[in-house]
Amino acid sequence: MARSGWLLVVVAALCSACAHHFEPPESGVPGLAGATKLYTLTNLHPDGTKMYSANFQQPGLIPVCTEVTLLRVYDDWMTFKVNATGTEYAYVEHPASAPEPFGENLARYFGSACPRAELDSLTPLEQEAVKQGVAKKGMRQRAVTLAIGYPPMRDTRTLELPYWRYWTSRVRFFMVTFDDKGVVEDVAY
Repeated sequence: MARSGWLLVVVAALCSACAHHFEPPESGVPGLAGATKLYTLTNLHPDGTKMYSANFQQPGLIPVCTEVTLLRVYDDWMTFKVNATGTEYAYVEHPASAPEPFGENLARYFGSACPRAELDSLTPLEQEAVKQGVAKKGMRQRAVTLAIGYPPMRDTRTLELPYWRYWTSRVRFFMVTFDDKGVVEDVAY
């Protein structure tokens, strides 16, 4: 075989080893193996049909409890479909979400049961903020995660901190500050 033929074989072998594909896709997300229905566990904020594990607060909104189908799950990205609309989305690992492993990040946002009881226990202010996909003064911490998801672990190592940093883009962020009872006292852009 010519040198260029061997090079092509080596490149093909390396490319196939670069991304590990999970079959079925649910097996790539902790706790979802064998799940028949999947739901979003928080609101998701895509930019068009793409979103990142760093949870950038983009203009789109996929509501909490939306039924979805995981299409493909790899070590650092996945695709899923919103069942009601048929729209497909890419969910991509982003360095800003480090040090959280990608599978653990996915398990925060996708699950086998809708958190309906938690949504029903929210105050009217919190329910409205979740519908809008925003954080507002007076919300409790769990209501914030339902409305806008989790802050990237790179900037907010633990949810025990009194302030959480979220990003709207790679260069713009905002802070959600909580009082000692875990209630939002400020959202600063």
